[in-house]
Order: sequence, then C-alpha cells, then structure tokens
Amino acid sequence: MRLREIGNRIRSERRKKGLTQARLAEKAGLSRATLNGLEKGTVRELGFHKLDAILGILGLELAPTRARKAAGLPPVLMKRMARRYIWWQPPEVSAGDPRRVIAQVMDVGTLEDIQALAEGVGRNTLVGVLKQAQPGWFRPGSWAFCHTALGLAPAGRILPIPSRRPDALPDPA
Repeated sequence: MRLREIGNRIRSERRKKGLTQARLAEKAGLSRATLNGLEKGTVRELGFHKLDAILGILGLELAPTRARKAAGLPPVLMKRMARRYIWWQPPEVSAGDPRRVIAQVMDVGTLEDIQALAEGVGRNTLVGVLKQAQPGWFRPGSWAFCHTALGLAPAGRILPIPSRRPDALPDPA
C-alpha cells in the first residue's frame, strides 16, 4: 500500500470517528498541515513513527500485505539505501553488510523506503534481520513496531531488544 492510499484510509477512518484534522494532528503530535498533506496525497515521505502514531489513534495497523521470497535487495536500491541511511561510511562499504543496511532502514526509514525494502527482500528477510539484530541496530520504538507490523508478537509482548552484556565494555580507567 502506498502512502497516498494510506492517506485516503486515514481520512476515511478519521471522518468515521468524528475527528477533525486539527484534533487528530494534535493527538499524534504533528502539524495539521502534515496530516492534510498526507490525506491529500501531497506528502511524499513520512517517518513510520509519525504514521504509527496516527494509525494507533485511529485503531489501524500497518502490516505487510503479502509475503515474498527473499530475492535480495537489488544493488541499485541497496546502494541508495546505504547512502541515505548509513551516512557515516561509503555506500560500497555499507553494501557489504546488507543486514545492517536493512536494519537501519527498518529503524529510521521513511514509510516509502521501508515498503521498497519489504518488496525487495521479502518478509522472511526482514524477520531474519530482527532475529539476528545486534545491540544498537534498533531503537525500542522501532523494535516494537517492526515486531508488531510483521506479526511476530502482539503489542505488549515484544521480545527484549538486543543489548550489550554489562561486561562487554572495558572498565573506565
């Protein structure tokens, strides 16, 4: 489902619940102009944390609509995602660790990029990245969101986020 289609669904649900754009935007912690743009289809990108807030208020969920076999992320898409989301090193280096690129997009990516990622690699790969995640790859909110969106756990029953062992860091001098 594309962002424009999601915006149409949000408008419909908002109206059914008798909410104004201003009230829903206030509850979700974003501007009315952003919500208006989302509903009209003029917003091109919206982070999933913002979208998740809106959907949660309306009682809707964001979940993959179909599972695909993992075909691997196309090299052009991998390089674009690496350049955009792993800015601290060259994309060619980042592309050498596709799981890390995928995790970074799942953690901080826009809805469009997460959808492109899901279409490119398939649900099984996304689940595999979550299962093999290293400490620091995900923030708690995106960790919970991904588990819920992929149907791995109901809300409130999310597996603990990977963390470093207390003895993994050197003692301060």
